[in-house]
Amino acid sequence: MTFITSAMLQKFMDKTVEQSDTSPASYCSAAMEQVRDYLGYDPELQTYTQEIKGDGGKLAALCAWPVGAISSFSIDGEIHSPTELEIESENYICFKDGSRFHKGSRYLLTFTAGYQAVPEIIKTTALQLASLLWESAGGNLAVSSTTFADTGSRVFNNFTADRFLKQIAQYKRRF
Repeated sequence: MTFITSAMLQKFMDKTVEQSDTSPASYCSAAMEQVRDYLGYDPELQTYTQEIKGDGGKLAALCAWPVGAISSFSIDGEIHSPTELEIESENYICFKDGSRFHKGSRYLLTFTAGYQAVPEIIKTTALQLASLLWESAGGNLAVSSTTFADTGSRVFNNFTADRFLKQIAQYKRRF
């Protein structure tokens, strides 16, 4: 799944390339990977299966968010109704009756999580990252230099994705 495409990147940067050039697709893939790594999950809506080892607590964290629906649920291989659980917040679940996740038990869940429509700020961030990658291919992105009278000149590169990733911090997985 992709939440940004080569066509979106070319429009974002107001550039065109030959149809056989696969570089923009590579930049998009790398940027989406950076966004996923930063967020701790894939923001696109999809189905997950996760095993949780009970720790005796009342809450269990799921690997992605926001959790939409739990479709199946079992405890140590015994099938239970997903209606026994509720979503406490974006990626935490709990038992409706207040039970605990028994220490040592294995809970297997299948659920959906992510966004039906990825938020525009996440897409824009990925496009900004992809454009940084594209521009850095020329080797002169964010280069500045200073000349010192007696010792020559110094060149400084300022290529960092962090300044863009900060703008999506509120979407990071929480746990």
